[in-house]
Amino acid sequence: MLKRCTLTQKNTIDIPCGIFIPQYEDDGKRKKLMKSMTFYENGNITSMVLQDSLSVNTRLGSFPAEMITFYESGAVKRIFPVFGSISAFWTEEDEYNISPELQINLPFDVFKGKVINITLYETGELKSITLWPKDTILIKTHAYKIQTRIGFCLYPDGKMKSFEPCGALKVNTPIGKVLAFDPDALGIDGESNSLVFSENGSLISLITSVAQVTVFCRGGKEIVHKPSFKKSYYFDNKLAVVPMKIRFFGGYVYFGKRKSKNSDAEYKISECSFKIDNFVVEDCHNTCNECYC
Repeated sequence: MLKRCTLTQKNTIDIPCGIFIPQYEDDGKRKKLMKSMTFYENGNITSMVLQDSLSVNTRLGSFPAEMITFYESGAVKRIFPVFGSISAFWTEEDEYNISPELQINLPFDVFKGKVINITLYETGELKSITLWPKDTILIKTHAYKIQTRIGFCLYPDGKMKSFEPCGALKVNTPIGKVLAFDPDALGIDGESNSLVFSENGSLISLITSVAQVTVFCRGGKEIVHKPSFKKSYYFDNKLAVVPMKIRFFGGYVYFGKRKSKNSDAEYKISECSFKIDNFVVEDCHNTCNECYC
């Protein structure tokens, strides 16, 4: 079965979400001709890079796109309003400047602005929005009203699933108030965020680089869980913080590293007490000078 192809002449693709012309020419500067279309084994389209911006029809309305990905069923999965190749001759700033401003009705507000991509559930509901690095959005939930960076993710019914705060945010948790902040959060998509909630609004997990937790167990045992340090990727004489992930499930709290699938420790909340303090971070750099703030 055909897996991918690069076109060299104009072709028109007529599918339920619109009529599209996959990329067939390299403009020599912004849009490199690498692959025009990819396919699932059943023949349905996985992704399609377009020659020019065209409208994609969705349940949320029509959106301009230069690249579209699809579910195996054929439903639209992700929409990229612009899809240029970043290089020494075409910068992220150049790409941002030509990105169109969109208007999207959200459960908590009306979004007006530029996005890197929009992700939909297979049934058509909004799943997530990924913002450009320089942009933020005000998130409003029953518990928070907070400026958010990178993006956010929703459940199919529109309830908040996760978001990335712009700065340290004091969060109410089953063990007390914890400052949540992830200095290593990457703007790849709006679905992998520091704060994750269940559909009923309860906290599932958070990532912190600025808080430490002392656990007091039965028998007088004290255990401290806190972020750690590693050598900075950007500076030979600097350290970077390794954030700590805290999860809550079934009356238990779990502590571990940010990217670790398995927790380093777990405690039954009703059998312990907890003391939360600030974790002092001085002269640490998790990003390069251009990004650091």
